[in-house]
Amino acid sequence: MFITTDRAGMVAKSEAQATGALPPADVDPLTGVVARQAFLNRLETRLHSEATPRFSLLLVGIDDFRAFNDMHGHMEGDAILQQVARRLRDAVVGRVGGDEFAVLLTSISDPTLVRHVSAAILSMLSAPHELNGRRHHVLASLGACVMPTGGDTTSDVLAAASLALARAKHDGGRTIRFFKPQMRTDVMTRLSLVQALREAYAQRQFELLYQPQVDLRDGRVLGAEALMRWRHPTLGLLAPAAFIDALAASSVAADVGMWLLHTACAQARAWSLTFPDAPRVAINLFAAQLSESRLLTEVRHVLRALELPPDRLEIEITETIALQQGDEVSGQLQALRRDGVTLTCDDFGTGYASLSFLKSFPVDRLKIDQSFIRNVTQDSVDAAIVRSVINVGQSLRIGVVAEGVENNAQREFLLANGCIEAQGYLYGRPMSADLLTEHLRRQPR
Repeated sequence: MFITTDRAGMVAKSEAQATGALPPADVDPLTGVVARQAFLNRLETRLHSEATPRFSLLLVGIDDFRAFNDMHGHMEGDAILQQVARRLRDAVVGRVGGDEFAVLLTSISDPTLVRHVSAAILSMLSAPHELNGRRHHVLASLGACVMPTGGDTTSDVLAAASLALARAKHDGGRTIRFFKPQMRTDVMTRLSLVQALREAYAQRQFELLYQPQVDLRDGRVLGAEALMRWRHPTLGLLAPAAFIDALAASSVAADVGMWLLHTACAQARAWSLTFPDAPRVAINLFAAQLSESRLLTEVRHVLRALELPPDRLEIEITETIALQQGDEVSGQLQALRRDGVTLTCDDFGTGYASLSFLKSFPVDRLKIDQSFIRNVTQDSVDAAIVRSVINVGQSLRIGVVAEGVENNAQREFLLANGCIEAQGYLYGRPMSADLLTEHLRRQPR
């Protein structure tokens, strides 16, 4: 029995008695619990058994199950699912997805009791699983839908529990989240945004602005970071904060990323034809581009097609995103680095493995995150972190650039500590290519 309190134990027992004997067609052949359609039929019956249904649906999902399959193989993954199912059989349980199990609490609608039941389920599942002489720890997340908040149809209720489960996984896993109607609103808003982003790409509403990166000693422009904006037909020019996360997770992320690469490189080529000391152009890659096996081929193709020297292109990548990719992506980026493309670790110091990252993923430059620069002249901790990053760069003989420099006090601090390159409002906000071109015309050679 998976409940520890007396009241919850009696509830669980009554729920278990509701299962009864199942026809073979209603049994999931792998796990032995109720098959998906049979479970949904039971959910349908319970949903329409009274005018205002009072029950709860729990959706249990194994955390990182795909990674477990990749590491141990599908046979061991199936065995883990079988063990999880056996531990859940003291309730009305159905397998509704690859690694997702639904638990129907037919007479419980008290959120407090639902939380106790849910916590007991996660605790029970976390006990080690013995398999082929090895011990595995299975961690799970749980989404709960307490009726009548979930909706009027079986699909609505299951979707509500699924939204809650997705929120639990998003919040780090190994936790419980309850469905709230706002979750459905948030999803609809996000879906609308993703559709609008697809249309924006098709209608060429994205554009690039460029923020100069300068030599702190004399203000000369050494480079420019290409920053995306969305020219929305009704809302005007939108900054990345309004759309970039949704875009990065959308199906057009890789296509938009290639457009950004080509557009930025074309601008770098135009500057190289006009100015003998033309700035390099820095771009940020979407994770979708990093997962593409053709990244190396496409970057090389763009550089050749535009006749742009590789050292005029800089690719910025955060350590967190880089460490999430496999050896193939790392190999492609390092190949581009050998070609002459500059590889920069963006937002250095904000990830979880900064120093080990530099050992496994060599780069040419470190970019100090603006969160450390903002109060560097007032906060001793920020000052110490910035000095440390500069020292790391000097020790490894790689460049260091600070972002978010807004005043002369910050500039003087950086120069005094050996950082000679920066970008920020002190030297210019993101601007059009034409405006930056005029700025380059005026700067001393």
